[in-house]
Amino acid sequence: MSFKTWVSAGLVPLIFGTILGGCHMESGSGAASSGYGETVIARSKPLPVDPPRPWQSYYHELQSYINQDFGNPFMALEETEKVLHYRPKSLSMRLRKAHLQEKTGDEKGAIETLKKLTLDYPKRISPWLYLARIERVQALRISDPTLRNMRFEDIITLYRQHVLPLDPLKSEVYVAIDDLYNRTGQPDKGIEVLKEGVDKNPTSSYLPFYLGFQLAREKDFKGAKDAFSLSVKRNSGFEPGWESLGDLAATLGNFPEADKNYRIILDRIHPGDPQVEGKLLKDLLSEGKTREAISFLGQVIKEHPDDERFGLILTSLLLEDNQLDRAIGEIQSIVQENPGDEKLLSFLGSVYERSLHLPEAVDTYRLMIQRFPSSDMGYFLLGDLYRRLENPKAAIKNFLKAEKLAPSKWEIPFSISLAEMDLKRFPVAQKYLSKAMELRPDSAVLYFNRGVLFDQWNHKKYLKQSQRDLERSIALDPKMADALNYLGYTWVVDNGNLIAARYLILRALTVDPKNGSFRDSIGWCYFRMGQIYKALREESTAYGLMPHDATVLAHLARIEMAVAKDLSGNSTTPRRQAIISQSAAMSSLSQKNFSKEFSIKRLKEDARFHLRASIMRHPMKTKRVALYKKWFAKEDPSFQHDFFEAKRQWKLLHPAKGRPSIYRVRTGDTLETVAAKGIIYGDPRYWRTLFRANSPEVQNPNKLPWGLILRIPSSPSSSDGREHSASGTRAGILSYGSKGNGHVD
Repeated sequence: MSFKTWVSAGLVPLIFGTILGGCHMESGSGAASSGYGETVIARSKPLPVDPPRPWQSYYHELQSYINQDFGNPFMALEETEKVLHYRPKSLSMRLRKAHLQEKTGDEKGAIETLKKLTLDYPKRISPWLYLARIERVQALRISDPTLRNMRFEDIITLYRQHVLPLDPLKSEVYVAIDDLYNRTGQPDKGIEVLKEGVDKNPTSSYLPFYLGFQLAREKDFKGAKDAFSLSVKRNSGFEPGWESLGDLAATLGNFPEADKNYRIILDRIHPGDPQVEGKLLKDLLSEGKTREAISFLGQVIKEHPDDERFGLILTSLLLEDNQLDRAIGEIQSIVQENPGDEKLLSFLGSVYERSLHLPEAVDTYRLMIQRFPSSDMGYFLLGDLYRRLENPKAAIKNFLKAEKLAPSKWEIPFSISLAEMDLKRFPVAQKYLSKAMELRPDSAVLYFNRGVLFDQWNHKKYLKQSQRDLERSIALDPKMADALNYLGYTWVVDNGNLIAARYLILRALTVDPKNGSFRDSIGWCYFRMGQIYKALREESTAYGLMPHDATVLAHLARIEMAVAKDLSGNSTTPRRQAIISQSAAMSSLSQKNFSKEFSIKRLKEDARFHLRASIMRHPMKTKRVALYKKWFAKEDPSFQHDFFEAKRQWKLLHPAKGRPSIYRVRTGDTLETVAAKGIIYGDPRYWRTLFRANSPEVQNPNKLPWGLILRIPSSPSSSDGREHSASGTRAGILSYGSKGNGHVD
């Protein structure tokens, strides 16, 4: 039950009335304090409440739901534990405890809770289902295939002996057993289980559908078709069954049969379903029915004039099966038949971006500008592409033109502000961000970005203003993870309220538990709180997610040294040993099978490696350098030479003026994206210049290893730009219906 449900049921006034009444009564009856921090009514007096369910139980249950609604499962778990102090046999609260334990990452504790529940309530199906699911999650993480399969067999037995006897009609159980058999390399047994479920549950449409899916995987297409047909026979409105019949027919090359099944969905069940429309469009193109495909696409555009999902349909057609040239050619023919449709061109540009054809994307957006001079869309998309390619000056130039055409769209001044922030021109960025906020005054995103702007502009001077904006963004959107983390980490580094900071960062992690930056924030927060073992666990997780981040490396090194120092004077506990073992598994230096006898020497070696790597990535952080020399100068005689070399390289990567002579590859870089950066050439066409300058180190221009140092010629070859303009069939779209080469200055 959510907090809103409590309010709507009228329970909140009743509960708080009970609480206030109880406190008033206890003040005159010798109340005693329990170990859980609540007031307990003295036993010498008669109790006006039901002893198994005193008011404290309702109070803590309410607090548990409130904390969960506000996105903090850690505090919700604490309140649930307090409820169980009063109601230890409650099935619902014990299930809730297991759920919250899993949410907070304590899967082992959740399993223990569920096993006790199955002993106490062997005839209740919920604990068994929950236990099987979480056991499966843990089994999937086992690296040894033999041990993993043994666990899967145990889970199958659990389903067979405990779940199906309680409910033999439960469809998802048969599907779960089939999945486990498939993972153990026994697909035939899985299919037999599904057939058993189909026979035992004559009303389920889902089971024959899933059986058909598995039979199709085993190339039993006749059996698959029979199963799908049974699913729609049981329920004529079962859309997945009709869609699967269409997919199967298309796979076998029977496109007319596939079209018939897709049209049943579009005509009778789900008119306008964009996914099915996309499949039907693909079939028409596969049959060579270009004119019919164009007609159908025109109908789809009319059905979804403002639906951006249509772009996903086109994107899937272009990217599916990696047949990009053929797919793009088909879409170009559609654009030729619909020259007045701006959205088709914008979708084509987005497909060029997705397929890493960046020069073609630039040309497509420029063609939009030429064909639709009164529309802001082409300028905005081109500016947005340039900004993501780290060319903020070109981005601003196009955004300003878009703003003149559409002054009422808040997204445009907001984008200008972001580009100005990229250039560190904070007063101008603030001006445009304020303009965006005038157009959209209650946007959490805008308040968050203004908080970041003030922080980057002058952290000390605008600290209070930055915090106010971050707090406002959270008030507008309580689940805005970036704002929660940013504000929490600000309090951590500025010696603020660490308890409140921990609360904010944990809320952010609840929204995005796999975010490396958030894990780094909570790790550093625990370190500042003195909880170094929790800090080691969280920072090691951050390192696993962001192994090249200089800040994460530096934080991890300091935490590892603190743990090593603590262990030198104190004996470890099983819980600490478990944290150390888990954290060691994240390190590339540590042993895979970590022994119980922890090695302080090995922990210090990890710290030295991580701090050294941090300095080599960012040698201008003088405090880190001083710390390294203090800790490891004697045992690393080569450090000084490597440090000076890293500083020399840093200056080449970040010259005070002009173009850098080298560039370090980052995650996601291609030669086109590097050439397009404002500090390099500002145009993706000149990737060939980089390719020639870095051969043979670079074999594939779209696959660059992280950390590779690229040589940057002082000026691009002019022939590279001309070579692009005259090459390839994709440039053909720029030649028709326009004058010149489609470029706009």
